Amino acid sequence: MVITADFHLHTWCSDGASPPRDLLAAVRRQGVTHFAVTDHDTCIGWRELAGEPGLIPGVEMTAGHDGREIHVVGLGIDPDAPVLKALRVAIRARREERLAAIIERLPVRVRRSVTVEDLRDSRAPTAGTTLGRNHLARALVARGGVPTIREAFSAWLADEHTADGTLPGFPPVREVADAIRAAGGVAILAHPGVYKDATLVFTLMAEGLDGLELAHPGLDPTLASTLHAAAAHHDWLGSVGTDLHWLGGARQPGQVEQRVPGLPALLARLGAA
Repeated sequence: MVITADFHLHTWCSDGASPPRDLLAAVRRQGVTHFAVTDHDTCIGWRELAGEPGLIPGVEMTAGHDGREIHVVGLGIDPDAPVLKALRVAIRARREERLAAIIERLPVRVRRSVTVEDLRDSRAPTAGTTLGRNHLARALVARGGVPTIREAFSAWLADEHTADGTLPGFPPVREVADAIRAAGGVAILAHPGVYKDATLVFTLMAEGLDGLELAHPGLDPTLASTLHAAAAHHDWLGSVGTDLHWLGGARQPGQVEQRVPGLPALLARLGAA
């Protein structure tokens, strides 16, 4: 069997736009054989699809490093492991505290009286779902505070605007990685291309991560080459993922390079080889 993997997919249980069953239908249409629903700090979307062939239990956990958000994908986890379950609850609460602080410091003309409660998607489940900056961006656009989601991030919500010590912080990368391993999983650095710097990626890997995504949209080819070489040298696990948030666009499940170092080892670790 030819394996096509996508271990980074989102639903409306965090900041995706689609219900889990719609995502599953897209995964099947694209011929993806092994996949993970990796919503931010929640496993609610995975639970709806549990038992589907090829589905690997996963989650994208939020960590912190020098004031900025770092995302760590946990694959092959036991979603009910107490330490990971408790950490997910704590991080979701911290996300809402952080969003409230971000809203408070936006100019009145931009925030338009929006509150954290206004960010919830009424179509999605309420309990156990996760709010994030994408939700805030959508709300600001809906209220006319900014014209587009892109502008909301470029002007107010991107990492360069929120990477500081004045906002409530997330747990360290090592704590998140340890919790994922305590739940039987592997800890994978998500979308390293967003850091644009191999030195920072190597610093994060030294915090106890087991591997990293070596193929994802937006990964600079030069940085990819450097990371591929490092992964082969250090025997890091290599994952692949589209980081898909909505359906109907150019990006589809599984449309990412599959030939990366460490992917066979990851598949074997997940029992998917």
